[in-house]
Amino acid sequence: MDTAANTITRKPEGGRNEGFSLIEILIILAVIAILAGLAGTNLMRWIAEANLKRAARTIVSMCQDARVEAIKRNERMTVNCNNATNTCVVQFTNGTTHRQFDLSTLRSGVRLTASYNTQFTSRGRATIAGPIPISNDAARTLTVTVRTSGSVVTD
Repeated sequence: MDTAANTITRKPEGGRNEGFSLIEILIILAVIAILAGLAGTNLMRWIAEANLKRAARTIVSMCQDARVEAIKRNERMTVNCNNATNTCVVQFTNGTTHRQFDLSTLRSGVRLTASYNTQFTSRGRATIAGPIPISNDAARTLTVTVRTSGSVVTD
């Protein structure tokens, strides 16, 4: 009669214990470490790219919001992106801040590479068209472009 205890401790017919040797385990650990290293560098690159895209989407959203508010309130809304402070601010005509975005809060060195300032009129048009370039530490750049028609695009 064979019990579970006998099955676990039973040796195979060759006389050797079953299991992995120390060298086999070390080789497996080395392969896992190499794969983790490769995955880690790709992950860091992906995070930098994701933060850059997040900044561009947020700035587009702020410009669109400023345009909608200008039309809704029948007054001008100012959008000011300042590369010295690395912030974008949407303000009412009286100077009250409606929205603010500090790009320094994002990782990967996301920053504005040039300043930009415009106003959206009560008809939804931008008084000054121009680019808002954003870059990161991975030397990747995205540009948010505001057109005089009031449309905002990213390339």
